[in-house]
Amino acid sequence: MTVGPRLAITLLMCGLLAPAAQADAHSGPGSSPQVWLQRMNLALRDRNYTGTFVYVHADHLESMRIFHRADAQGGIERLVSLTGPPSEVIRDHHSVKCILPESRMVLVERRYAAERFPAALPASISAARLAANYDFKDLGDGRIAGYRSKIIGILPRDQYRYGYRLWLDAHTGMLLRSDLLNADGHTVERVMFTMLQYHKSIPDKELQATEIGRGFVWNIQGDSEKLSPAETRVSWRATKLPPGFVLSLTDVQRVAGVEQPVRHLVFSDGLASVSVFAEAAGASHNALIGPSQMGAVNAFGRQVGDHHLTVVGAVPAATVRLIANSMRLVPSP
Repeated sequence: MTVGPRLAITLLMCGLLAPAAQADAHSGPGSSPQVWLQRMNLALRDRNYTGTFVYVHADHLESMRIFHRADAQGGIERLVSLTGPPSEVIRDHHSVKCILPESRMVLVERRYAAERFPAALPASISAARLAANYDFKDLGDGRIAGYRSKIIGILPRDQYRYGYRLWLDAHTGMLLRSDLLNADGHTVERVMFTMLQYHKSIPDKELQATEIGRGFVWNIQGDSEKLSPAETRVSWRATKLPPGFVLSLTDVQRVAGVEQPVRHLVFSDGLASVSVFAEAAGASHNALIGPSQMGAVNAFGRQVGDHHLTVVGAVPAATVRLIANSMRLVPSP
């Protein structure tokens, strides 16, 4: 399997912010970074909002409009591209749909709770879990999209993960801007609201695609229910992981264009995530061998026996290389 189509979806889809009802009490000026992150988690869970944001990566700038409705199942949102080829992304509780009107195509992928893209927008953060591998800093105050903000730094303690600089709405805790930082402290990805409005509710029509008509081709990925027991027996394990990383998800999927099932594993330290895709060698014509990079996203591919592995994530190159070289096939019982 090539990682291109998947990255094309995930880099567009923005596992974005989601909100803060009943979180409007101000944190005091002496509140710790950990308290601010707790408020951000509430803001990313409970608030309805619309806005426009820019996503800067690999010398490219994309602008998107977002409509987000909060609910108990994780929220529903619609993103509409404002630059480049027209596209829309709709995320609901079960799937992510990427609509490409010019190609008359709809790409559908299962939604995993742990997935948050672009990488510059972290999912909910557990400061306690991250404390062994990250330092938390109060970096002062700022202003984004007309909102006064508190700036929080999440800085890695080793070379296996990126750092973050976050701008949080001083009143609600909402994430307004996120910079992903490399080992030198330089920004490698940025997501920033240029306009943001909070709402009591979001109408259904704002969450519906503007154009899906007859003649569109639907490409549905991630159907694991049709796999036979024999196909799901192949398993993998990592013999060496960067500190703090653990296996957080494993699945077997059918992927369009690939005859054999694809094993998908996700390793995470609670903030950074790395995906491993394992497939039969020769199943894809453009299988990656060695390193590859697109902005903050690094990938590494290698062949292990009769299988091909692709390891990809918004982490330093050393991380995907280490995980790729540590993967071992576990014999079937």
